[in-house]
Amino acid sequence: MQRIFLILLLLVPAFSLQAQEKKKILLKSAEVLEYDREINPNVQMLKGNVVFQHKETYMYCDSAYLYINQNTMDAFGNIHIKASDTTNLYGEKLHYDGDTRIAVIEEDVELIDNQIILRTDRLTYDLEEHTAYYLEGGVIEDPNNRLTSTKGYYNSDSKEFFFKDDILVEGNNFNMVSDSLMYNTITEIVDFYGNTKIISDSTTIYCHSGWYDTEKDITRLHGRAIMYNGSSVLEGDTLYYERRTGAGQAFRDVTFRDTTENIMLVGQYGVFNEADSSVLATDSAVFMNWEGADTLYLHGDTLYSYKDTLSNRNIRVHYNVRFFRSDMQGVCDSLYYSENDSLMRMYVGPVLWSDSSQLSADYMHFKVDRSEIRNLFMDENAFIISHVENENYQQIKGKRMYGYFVDSELDRLDVKGNAETIYFIEDDNGTKTGINKSSCAEMKIHFTDREVDLLTMIGSPDGTIYPYEKLAESSRKLAGFLWLEYLRPISPEDVIRGMDSNNIKIGLNRLRGGGNQDDETPPVEDAVPEQ
Repeated sequence: MQRIFLILLLLVPAFSLQAQEKKKILLKSAEVLEYDREINPNVQMLKGNVVFQHKETYMYCDSAYLYINQNTMDAFGNIHIKASDTTNLYGEKLHYDGDTRIAVIEEDVELIDNQIILRTDRLTYDLEEHTAYYLEGGVIEDPNNRLTSTKGYYNSDSKEFFFKDDILVEGNNFNMVSDSLMYNTITEIVDFYGNTKIISDSTTIYCHSGWYDTEKDITRLHGRAIMYNGSSVLEGDTLYYERRTGAGQAFRDVTFRDTTENIMLVGQYGVFNEADSSVLATDSAVFMNWEGADTLYLHGDTLYSYKDTLSNRNIRVHYNVRFFRSDMQGVCDSLYYSENDSLMRMYVGPVLWSDSSQLSADYMHFKVDRSEIRNLFMDENAFIISHVENENYQQIKGKRMYGYFVDSELDRLDVKGNAETIYFIEDDNGTKTGINKSSCAEMKIHFTDREVDLLTMIGSPDGTIYPYEKLAESSRKLAGFLWLEYLRPISPEDVIRGMDSNNIKIGLNRLRGGGNQDDETPPVEDAVPEQ
């Protein structure tokens, strides 16, 4: 019992101190003081250069009513509250409560904190917590930015503003519209929450959350961010962007598309740069290019698309390359395409399929003009196989091959070095009557309706026509024959065979929904001579 009594005695001074902290508002000076004890003994009426002090705060006005018992006051005209060494408030009307230390300032209100200026028509300021808020519209300005909103909250200690509803941020090089955001006036970083739009001289960005460093012009965006730059559109679950350099990164379900060039690039991670309109994509990356109703789908472990100094689009694809288009499909280790010469170059084990034909070599390239193949070059171990039926295959083999196309159909083929061929002879009814097996130094082959129409052999020709039934199946294949149909992509989704195809499905959906919409540059080895 004595212990409890001792604790209570110790607490008494603490309660006394709390009571003493509620200091009265002190009148420091005024030109006129009016006081009528009989009419209202609780009110003092003050006029002319009125000065009050409450704790460490000084308040100035033209006139005021001081309510002594309530420890409150109403002030009018040229209101000035010196809240701290750096924080000053101005207005035309003031209601101040000395017990709560809450000041409500109205009409042409300004809060100035160092280089920060807040303007509004009504502001509530807590001198104890050094916080302020407005609910009927306000404007905040610092040397680099101007922010307006319907509602705002300011913490003078942390120098942070919180804004809500109808927010507009106007910077030196950008504008931002958002539902809600926080602005730190020291770091000049804006954190935004909810639907946000950022507009600069070259880009427009939409997102749901993120931050923007207004001093460094760097931003990180979340919530399916979308960035528009001319005809280019970049999307990702997260975007990181440096506006001054035009460079950035994109993460998860990344999509880059250019509606002018009719291209789209999708992947799970991307690096982009506005300077050369480049995008590097990895992780289930697929490049799409559409002409009319037909679309090319191109996949590799790493896809890099950029524009050269002449604004020609270039595509580099490294490792496990697979592509699909309705009229041709292919695989290789690496691929390079340049819009400048329209050549599609395929490196290391390239295989190209078209209809029932398979083309392979150590290296090949072909020229594409308006989505049609114009010519073809195959270097070292060039081999063309065309499936006829069952185990029968038309075959052409040589060291190098030069192909020329008309309306995307092979019209002529020049075979250079160790030329060999096996093709089947048919009568007018389509019945196979013989097999031509020939070899020479060079061959010139002309085609009609995808069939050999004319064969010219040059240099030590050696050929035999066998009756169809007389040539054994084991002799119907040239040395090095490999039928690689199992590698052939059979659909757009199949270009990323063995991986999660959800990424390309996203790209397909966007494409269909939109309708028609490290190494040096490889040399053009043995470009196909013109006819």
